[in-house]
Amino acid sequence: MKPVWIFDLDNTLHDAQAKIFPIVNDKMNQYISSTLKISIEEASKVRTQYWDEYGATLQGLIKNYNIDPIDFLDKTHTITNFKDLVIPMPKLKETLTLADGKRIIYTNAPNNYTNHVLKICGIEEYFDEIFTIEDSNFKPKPSKDSMELFIKKYNIKEAYFVDDVKENLKTAKQFGLSTVWLTSNEGNPVYIDKKISKLRDLFSY
Repeated sequence: MKPVWIFDLDNTLHDAQAKIFPIVNDKMNQYISSTLKISIEEASKVRTQYWDEYGATLQGLIKNYNIDPIDFLDKTHTITNFKDLVIPMPKLKETLTLADGKRIIYTNAPNNYTNHVLKICGIEEYFDEIFTIEDSNFKPKPSKDSMELFIKKYNIKEAYFVDDVKENLKTAKQFGLSTVWLTSNEGNPVYIDKKISKLRDLFSY
């Protein structure tokens, strides 16, 4: 039986940090500032605090202010010049081809955004399933609730999970998945099975 490969999206399949994340972060700051009637500086602090605490700013806003998640995602992830901003990871298609088996996207990003990124990267056909924040009832990684919904939906018993956020992998390991941490950070937590600095190194030993 061929293995199951689970891939995060942002900063795993494409470099979101370079161009897209600054734009999304600015949009989030503006949304939070307008909704909570606070300054942009205060909004930025709220955004980062909730990301650290909940794994996604959205979850903190839902829990603390009961905001409409669909409205938030639409206003913060609708970007007009996507093609100029998406930077696919080097040797992306070659690496995905080597990941022979069922391939699934598991991301905290919304559906429309995810589909745009995959299309621009030219890799839509490489994935059998896409699991976005809407599919998790807006419960983000690294929460166990999100992981449990994901595991049950695809009846996953064993899989390799590639993500740039180690907290997401810590939860994955608790569910019996093999973990691959894509990072240039120091350290090697016990719940990490393989550590790589570039996606193209996924199959290097």
